[in-house]
Amino acid sequence: MTRALIVEDNPRIMETVVDVVESLGHEPVTATCQDDARKLINGHPYAYALLDLEIPVKQGRNFPRIENGINLLRELVSHYGRQTPVIVMTAHGNDGPHQGVDCMKMGAADYIPKPFPVSGQTLDKAILQALENSGQSKPKSTAAKKPSGPPRPFEGGKLILFKRRVEICGVEVPISQMMHRILSRLSEKRSNGKYVAFAGSDLIELLDLNCGQNGIGSQILEFRNKSAERLLEEANITCERNSIIASGGPGYRLQEWITFESGTRPATRSPVLVSEQAAPDATSTVPSGDVLNERQRWALSQIEQGVKLQIRHVIEHFGCSSATAKRDLTGLKEMSLIRFVGSARAGHYRLTGEN
Repeated sequence: MTRALIVEDNPRIMETVVDVVESLGHEPVTATCQDDARKLINGHPYAYALLDLEIPVKQGRNFPRIENGINLLRELVSHYGRQTPVIVMTAHGNDGPHQGVDCMKMGAADYIPKPFPVSGQTLDKAILQALENSGQSKPKSTAAKKPSGPPRPFEGGKLILFKRRVEICGVEVPISQMMHRILSRLSEKRSNGKYVAFAGSDLIELLDLNCGQNGIGSQILEFRNKSAERLLEEANITCERNSIIASGGPGYRLQEWITFESGTRPATRSPVLVSEQAAPDATSTVPSGDVLNERQRWALSQIEQGVKLQIRHVIEHFGCSSATAKRDLTGLKEMSLIRFVGSARAGHYRLTGEN
């Protein structure tokens, strides 16, 4: 998996950038301040970095400054060299004609002003161009050519779910983190062996998502379009709108002719220190290779100390947005480190395995 380091303190822009990175089939690793980014740099390789210049030094403690991003740019270039291209993102691109030139002289691979186009195409192209220039572009597939003749209709098959992609009839389709969670839910079956159906509102509540039903619909529409495009292009198979995920009536559901399979292997686990303020033997187990940010480490330490943690506690302690707090706690849930108990309003998080 191609890993990208994203440094951005604006939650809305962060979500946009993460969506672009995930749409390319890459794995995003996020930081919202200079201090968090430094922790993620040491010992962790990345294919490229996306850097907002105007960031705080520490989350919730300092005002964002362009100089902080400039200093981090120097550190990234010094640490990784030209093999890990750094694409600078800033809303200050029009403040002066020399800012972009200065960043390039310091070693930045590209300079992208914000806001991005709605389609995100400029950022997509910048990433792909930077990877190509650094020699990281993947060679074209040498797989056999798709069958000749007229396309054949999709008649079902195996869907294998990985973290950032699915394989449908042997064809890879990149997916976002949200779509991964949606498909995981849709793979559940009733006692009669049929797939469970969920309304959009049910998925939002079950997955604790910060989006409306249009957000669910947009994710599924994008998945349908990508699946149809890839299947036709690589396997000469025509895939209709409801061929994989049906909708209407009881809600969204996998078609009965889909055989679901999880492609995620159990992660090797190793002990990682949760908090410098915790007792010396206070450790938590996280999947090897996963990196916890400062807010996640703090949340785990609070739960281990008996605090009935809620999203508001993270927001109050760090001064972050609700979307950021939800994303951090959801990440801990997906790593099977914590679980949510109780009602949606009065419930709280516990360590996995606690009664």
